[in-house]
Amino acid sequence: MEQEARETPAVAARLLGHRDDLARLGERLRALAPRYALALGRGSSDAAALLAKYLFELRLGVPTVSAAPSVLSIYGRRLALERALLLVISQSGRSPDLVEFCRAAAGPEVLRVALLNEPSAPLAGAVDTCLPLEAGQEKSVAATKSCLAAMLLAFALAAYWRADRDAIVAFERAPDALGKALAQDWSAGEDFFAADGSVYVIGRGPGLAIAAEAALKLKETMGLHAEAVSAAEIRHGPLALAGPRLRVVIFAARDAAFESLRQLGDELAQLGCPLLFISPQPALSPLHVAPDAEPVLEHLAMLLRFYVLASAGALRRGRSPDAPPLLRKITETR
Repeated sequence: MEQEARETPAVAARLLGHRDDLARLGERLRALAPRYALALGRGSSDAAALLAKYLFELRLGVPTVSAAPSVLSIYGRRLALERALLLVISQSGRSPDLVEFCRAAAGPEVLRVALLNEPSAPLAGAVDTCLPLEAGQEKSVAATKSCLAAMLLAFALAAYWRADRDAIVAFERAPDALGKALAQDWSAGEDFFAADGSVYVIGRGPGLAIAAEAALKLKETMGLHAEAVSAAEIRHGPLALAGPRLRVVIFAARDAAFESLRQLGDELAQLGCPLLFISPQPALSPLHVAPDAEPVLEHLAMLLRFYVLASAGALRRGRSPDAPPLLRKITETR
């Protein structure tokens, strides 16, 4: 797992080779002007789809929902789509429910786009166009480089769709930003996950997608019960569990949510929760990454470095991050 995570900067560099494809797709989307978008994936790919939702809504004003393939595969109901973008994200491209959903997602001016690590997989034949994740072979059950590649491509897709020069330049410096993250010393967090017990992983906006993926990794690799919680929702019930027995991880990039996340961290610490506050601010965060003008790059850098921490934590707990019990690399949901 750690070895594959450390390949991510090279994966990001390969993705830069698809700038022309992204530019053409951006032109196509501007011409189509979708009224809404659907994003879907399973596992880590679902976290990438959640990031796409926030990017499309925040940067393009396009309402985006998480599609539920079971509407068709289990309940037999087709959706009426019109002038829409369907974005499907998959490492293997073999899950029957995703393939079936995309094949059925036809309608007037519906554009189906897949982010795939295996462009020859069945899912490729069920969409209009594919962008490769360029992650190469990934042996660890716990996905790392493929998830970050999907998140980075979702960011790039939004940037080219909007023709946002600053965001496109940020995409181009992603390999360097991710490489810097791997050089950060996070040894201060190595004992945080040594004990059993529940963990809240908190984010807001795009950071909630990072929190969702990090919580999944704590389950997969360390066998910990971890729940991704939106900072906007914590006072609507989850705060009732706060106290010394609840560990909390907060991902806070320097976007509009940063100050509220910092204040929440202070409040949870005062309530006795052991806290890891992860940000680009060394004064606030023993576990930090280098600042970047693009908050999404800060989020991706934090997630990459967290992968390495999770792998080490799993080994310290006597678990294999590459082959967690009961899990398989390729899961074919029906």
